[in-house]
Amino acid sequence: MADVFISYASEDRDRVRPLAEALIARGFNVWWDRALAAGQDYAAIIERELKAAKAVIVVWTNASVASTFVRDEAGRARDEGRLVPVMLDQVAFPLGFGAFQAEDFSRWNGGQRAAQMQLLEEVLKAKLSGRDIDAHVIESRRRRLGARIRIVSVLTVIALIIGIAVGGRYLLNPPEPQTDLRAELLRLLEEGTLTPEQAIQLAQILESGALGEAQSVAANSEHGSASVSPGNRTEPAPSRSDDTQLASVSESEFSADARQIYREAAQALLVHPDASVRRAALEMSNPDTRDRAMQAMWTYAQSNPNDPQRAQIYLLCGAVGEANDNPLGQRALEIAASAAPNEASVWRMLARSYDRTNRANEAAAVALVSEAAEATGQGQRDVAEQRLQQALPNLTAPELRAPVASELGEIAQARGDWTSASARFAQAYDLREQSVAQAPNAAPSEMLQADAQQLVIALDRSGRTREACERLRQAQEAHDVAAPDQELLDRCQRVLRAPLRTRVELAPQLRQQRAVQPAPAPPPEQRTP
Repeated sequence: MADVFISYASEDRDRVRPLAEALIARGFNVWWDRALAAGQDYAAIIERELKAAKAVIVVWTNASVASTFVRDEAGRARDEGRLVPVMLDQVAFPLGFGAFQAEDFSRWNGGQRAAQMQLLEEVLKAKLSGRDIDAHVIESRRRRLGARIRIVSVLTVIALIIGIAVGGRYLLNPPEPQTDLRAELLRLLEEGTLTPEQAIQLAQILESGALGEAQSVAANSEHGSASVSPGNRTEPAPSRSDDTQLASVSESEFSADARQIYREAAQALLVHPDASVRRAALEMSNPDTRDRAMQAMWTYAQSNPNDPQRAQIYLLCGAVGEANDNPLGQRALEIAASAAPNEASVWRMLARSYDRTNRANEAAAVALVSEAAEATGQGQRDVAEQRLQQALPNLTAPELRAPVASELGEIAQARGDWTSASARFAQAYDLREQSVAQAPNAAPSEMLQADAQQLVIALDRSGRTREACERLRQAQEAHDVAAPDQELLDRCQRVLRAPLRTRVELAPQLRQQRAVQPAPAPPPEQRTP
């Protein structure tokens, strides 16, 4: 049994995860429903943990204020004196909760030592020890720490960094002489002095050369950028000897695609909840620490397959690694292309990488995939299909062949050719399984789930319902794949005359497709063998 129970709306799971992890890192015994294992009685476990907890953190957001379950859990905690409200969004609290002071985490940057975490820790310790909370002391600390957050604005931090860079006077507590610029910014991020919005703005300002540490954007644009077209690679200009640059790699080292990807990924990871990721993002631009930082990023991504920012990590490693001839760069681009098959820029970067390493056939094939992604975005499905069919035979990695086969399946599905769609989705699913077999410690990806469900749906639509049901059963046994809809699950229960797992959850990629176009009508019941 845990001491601290976190109540939140399921839509906010990714936002609540950093809070739970920060509390665990500070020594609290925390339970939230991510701890549920498959097959457990969901309602009974939650009831037991809620009853046993000494403190109940209720996370108020735009979603949770409308959640019946959250309001019910919050009401029980309030009536029993265990309520600790936390606010991630600026919301109007439900009736009956307005009198309770909620800790404002709407500007929290994820740092374990942030001012907000200090306040929350004080309240939780009082609840867990059974002592009354000294409201005057808490309110005094809240005002003091809140004022600190407000005072240190973006301009103040920029002035601090300038002071560090030029050796002038510091606006805050003076650090030791010769303080490392990256370490100082990392300290500000970890302590919560910077909000996510401020950190992103600061990264943009630093990258543009506003501190005189890097060439201006205009000056860089005069030099042009390296080409990423296979067979026509332009060697990048030599990198500068100045290694004081904080959040960029020389503009001339990157193609336009790589620069854009680098900026977006670096800014996102600069406010990542994990300090090791933030540090690596800062150290990526320093030639002396770049390889170590990339390895740290890679290790983290491999060890945290459910991190919602994992794709950004691979994109950053791919962009920087490709620019600096680090072998991890190409591998990261392969993973990123597999996870984001519709991003033409990622395929173009991978084409450049293959061309650089003398893999001409694969470079040409990947370039065709990038053209197909662009054609798909423009609604030219015939062109996209032609390019993908040309590319597929020359791709060797299963994780790259799978998204191409899956896209061909979606194109066939769009024109109502369910037989061709079935064949393509079967190919994609088998390739995904090969990728999982080659990396036994990796969790099955959402893409594998989506391809399995697409295959089951396509087989059913083409009149091969028994085969569809057999595939669903196999996918459930091998990878715990959910049924795509209740009607198909019920039909398969009757066809197979055997129980299937009753979990019904459409894969996220398919939910997005259903949002923009209605699903085809189910097949007539008499088609069932």
